[in-house]
Amino acid sequence: MKRLVIVGAGGLGKEIVQYIKDINMIKPTYKILGFIDNDVSKKDSLLLGIPVLGDFNQIFSLINSKEKLYGFCAVANPNIKRNLTNKMEEYGIIPINIIHPNSYISPEVRIGKGVLISPFCVLTTNITIGDYVHINPQCGIGHDTIIKDYTTLYWNVNVAGNVVVEEGVEIGSKAFIKQKLTIGKNSVIGAGAVVINSVEKEMIVGGVPAKKIR
Repeated sequence: MKRLVIVGAGGLGKEIVQYIKDINMIKPTYKILGFIDNDVSKKDSLLLGIPVLGDFNQIFSLINSKEKLYGFCAVANPNIKRNLTNKMEEYGIIPINIIHPNSYISPEVRIGKGVLISPFCVLTTNITIGDYVHINPQCGIGHDTIIKDYTTLYWNVNVAGNVVVEEGVEIGSKAFIKQKLTIGKNSVIGAGAVVINSVEKEMIVGGVPAKKIR
């Protein structure tokens, strides 16, 4: 079994533990060694029975082992996720994809590294998912859509066909994005928003229909 650390001892980290258990029930694949977290108050505590090891500097013995060390970044915020995944690569931690067995993904979907695809997601055909993208439960992504690096889709997001979601976007729960739109880099789509026009980079939008907030 592959030795695995989870980066981020928060709510998403708890969910990742359960997803790993679900994957291991079908085929034993990963042994979770612990969480990496910069919060010193969490060090040496247990989360779902799994130890919080401390920050990256506390895991030299794991990294220097002859066995490979794998990791998954369980932090949703794109900017923090970017920093943490860079740190993982700096320390030689190999990123894995977590694809829940209860998701539907067609063979024509291209998936990068460090990707999360949660339970009950549907990805249809000719879709490209970049590196370190998080897709939370019950999301639907239509044909010919591109979702670029570090983007996070929260619960129940629906993205129609021929959409381009640029790097570092956050899409709130139950948002809908109409077909043939572009969502600009580092933008934020509010929860429940209905997006019927393309969104410029670094813009925050919300509402029905979605309008610029700032």
